[in-house]
Amino acid sequence: MESERKRLILKRVLTGFIIVVLISAWLFIVKYGIDLGKNYIDEALARVEMRSLENHQRLVEQNTALNQDIETLNTDISNMQAEIESLNEEILLFSLEVRSLKSSIDLIDTSVSNSVEIQASLGARIAELDNRLQELRNSLNVLLEAPNE
Repeated sequence: MESERKRLILKRVLTGFIIVVLISAWLFIVKYGIDLGKNYIDEALARVEMRSLENHQRLVEQNTALNQDIETLNTDISNMQAEIESLNEEILLFSLEVRSLKSSIDLIDTSVSNSVEIQASLGARIAELDNRLQELRNSLNVLLEAPNE
């Protein structure tokens, strides 16, 4: 019995030792798994942060380039607006000159019309004076041909 009792104790001790070894192994495996998972997550976070920083830097560079393009376009727009204003002023000046020329042409047309009327009037008056002169010549010839008494 004693040997059986020793055997039973030895069996319980061995079972306890195996259980302790298995629990220790299990705890070691779980801790190793947790450490591996933590390292993987930390590395993944570091990669994500690195990509985020790279993307952020790229976005900042693109934003800077876009801002420069916008400034260039705004300058071009301002220059074009100045050119448009200059062209509008020139158009206004040309419009005023055209109106002035039209007024001058109307005045010249009126003067030419009046000149034509005056020429026609003078022509009629000269014709009338020519007729009168002819009548006076005829009268003078009649007087000259008349006997002197």
